[in-house]
Amino acid sequence: MRILDRNIIKYKFSFLLSLLLLLSGEAFSEQQRVSLRWKPSQGAESYLIELSDDREFLRVHHFYKTKNFRYEFNSQDSKFYVRVVGINVDGGRGVSSPIISLADKFAAAPKVKVERPSTVVASSEELRISLGDPKSNGTSTNSPGSPNSQKQVPVSTYYRVNGGDWQRYDGSISLSQEGWNEVEFYSEDILGNKEIPKKTKYLKDTTAPQVRLIGEKKGQSGLIEIKSGAELTLQVTEEGSGMEEITINLAARDGSGAEVNLTLSGEEAKKPIKISSLGIDGLSILRWEANDKAGNYIQSEIPLLIDAKHPTCVFAPTEGKLREDGIYYLKENGLIAIRCEDPGTGSGLSKLEYKIGNGSIQSYQNPIGFNTGIHTVTVYTSDRVGNQAEFKIKVNAIKPDWQKTGSEFQEK
Repeated sequence: MRILDRNIIKYKFSFLLSLLLLLSGEAFSEQQRVSLRWKPSQGAESYLIELSDDREFLRVHHFYKTKNFRYEFNSQDSKFYVRVVGINVDGGRGVSSPIISLADKFAAAPKVKVERPSTVVASSEELRISLGDPKSNGTSTNSPGSPNSQKQVPVSTYYRVNGGDWQRYDGSISLSQEGWNEVEFYSEDILGNKEIPKKTKYLKDTTAPQVRLIGEKKGQSGLIEIKSGAELTLQVTEEGSGMEEITINLAARDGSGAEVNLTLSGEEAKKPIKISSLGIDGLSILRWEANDKAGNYIQSEIPLLIDAKHPTCVFAPTEGKLREDGIYYLKENGLIAIRCEDPGTGSGLSKLEYKIGNGSIQSYQNPIGFNTGIHTVTVYTSDRVGNQAEFKIKVNAIKPDWQKTGSEFQEK
């Protein structure tokens, strides 16, 4: 009994459904589109979108299978009720979503003229479309008013995909080819009356949008390193049904500092996306979620090292000390050593240089010695992403040589 209870819990997927009105269709024709979207269900490997003639779902008329979280319906499905069922990796069914009447939703959907000469359908491992119930078709063989005017002659429907062989329609059509598919179909009764074939186009899109960070390289840490405030650029590629929406988040991993949240849709989601890192410091995560109009969905994240702090330096006299007047006093043979470090979350020290007075700038290698007198030392440092700092100190190098005469000291 406990094993059964665990299996029941495992297969209980929950759903939250929302409906969107989308517009598409043949060139300059009036069409209605209704889109169904649901939240991903934990444990579900794919989803069955089941359609039925009745609200109680006594019989499933046809279904679509998808691994995505969105499906777009054509007017051919407008008379049905719909529900979504999660399927786990072992084929177990979860708890069905609430049942929705597509008739109600299509009744509220506006009709508009559209230019795209096709119908976009949601992605699926085995995309299936429906022309309706073939058993419901019929043609009267008698003139109106005759005793047999209500009798129907059996009708068969045939179809072919992309100019292939004609096949008998049995309730659904499988589209296995990625991209545009042209479907032709016609009906014929047993007396040989045959209608002119009709054509429609469907776009099978099973490829999620591609999103990548461009123009950045990994640094010494093994992560992509950038200076805080610099812009990141995400490039989005979607060659199928078109971008629906992309959501982007950039934040420090420890939750400190600023955070970026950005949502773009439609044409704006197709352009290179600029993201500012201003106010963010340390190990950070860049996350995005994107989906296209066919419901293909992708999410990903990249760790980044965003460096907002310049290196810091300390100065250590080897023979001498820092006096209260802010001047480093050196004894004979005294030197000034410079130690600079980038913060622990930084990109690392890249450059350390100095100059004495108005002299030339030199790369710091070893502690610095000075002639007798007062000197100004300027130190220049930067890290690997370009944070720079400048420090100045004063040094007084004294070389005492005193000779005692009575109670006075005199310098030679």
